[in-house]
Amino acid sequence: MIMNKTPAIDTKKIISLVAETALDCYGVVAIANRKAELLGQSQKSKKGKAEEGIFVKKKADNTFALDVYLVLAQGIKITESLRECRKSIRYRLDKTFPKMCREVNVYALDISAN
Repeated sequence: MIMNKTPAIDTKKIISLVAETALDCYGVVAIANRKAELLGQSQKSKKGKAEEGIFVKKKADNTFALDVYLVLAQGIKITESLRECRKSIRYRLDKTFPKMCREVNVYALDISAN
């Protein structure tokens, strides 16, 4: 019997790791609530749980891709903050799940004045 050496993708563990990493990045205020945005709810309800702003797309070959939606602080350089956040997330995922993460997409969904 041949054992599969590749660990199964644990979505909750990925979301937790990504949320922790993203919130440690400069300029990131919160994980945005993408579901509220899709439903057309008000700006104030966008800050939400990590599961509502981090989407793990599992692939057939036991890999995954991520979409991460963030609320950023006002007065920062948005592109630089998103780039550095993406690099940090990718680094942590590559250390925890070697060769399993295909891509990381990071989006600024809102800018917070606070």
